[in-house]
Amino acid sequence: MPVERIEIESVEPCFADETKIRITARIPMDVGDLLPYLNAILANATYVPDRPALTFTKGIRLVTVYPRKVTVAKADDIVDAERTLTWLAERINYCWEHRDEITPVFQRKVKIKPLDIYGLLPGTNCGECGERSCLAFALLLLQEKHRLVDCRPLFKSELKEKRKRLEEIVGALGLEG
Repeated sequence: MPVERIEIESVEPCFADETKIRITARIPMDVGDLLPYLNAILANATYVPDRPALTFTKGIRLVTVYPRKVTVAKADDIVDAERTLTWLAERINYCWEHRDEITPVFQRKVKIKPLDIYGLLPGTNCGECGERSCLAFALLLLQEKHRLVDCRPLFKSELKEKRKRLEEIVGALGLEG
C-alpha cells in the first residue's frame, strides 16, 4: 500500500497569509484507517474521528489529512508544498509498514504551545540566538526555524534539567534538537 506520490489538484491564495499559497492534493488511496497511526507519531496532531480528519502543523504550514485528500495552507510556493507532500507520503508509508508496532491514538493529544517552551528557556532575552526574546525563540523553535542548540545559554550547567526536559519535548515533537 505504499503511497508513491500525492498529487496537487488545486492551488489558491492562502486565507491566513496573502504571500503564501493553499493547496489541495489527492491521495491515490484511502488512508482513513491510518489517521490514528499518524496521530500517534505526529506529536502536534489533532485527530477528529467522526470527520475523519487529522490536522497538524509542519513548520508554519497547516496540514489537514482526510482519507483521500490533503490540504496544505501557508506553503511558500509549489516547491514547498511538494516537499511537504513528499514528507507526508513518507510518514503515511512509515505508519503502514510499522502499524503492528504503533499503538493508534484515537483522541486529541495535548498540544505544546510556545509558552510551554518559553517556561523552560533561560528567560534572559539575550539575543544570542538572533531573536529579540526567548518567547520569539520558543515560537520559532516550534515552527522549525530554530533548534535548541541555537540557545547557547541553555547549555550552561545550571540549566541542565530544563535543557533535558526541552530535549524530551523537542524529540517527542519530532523536531531537531
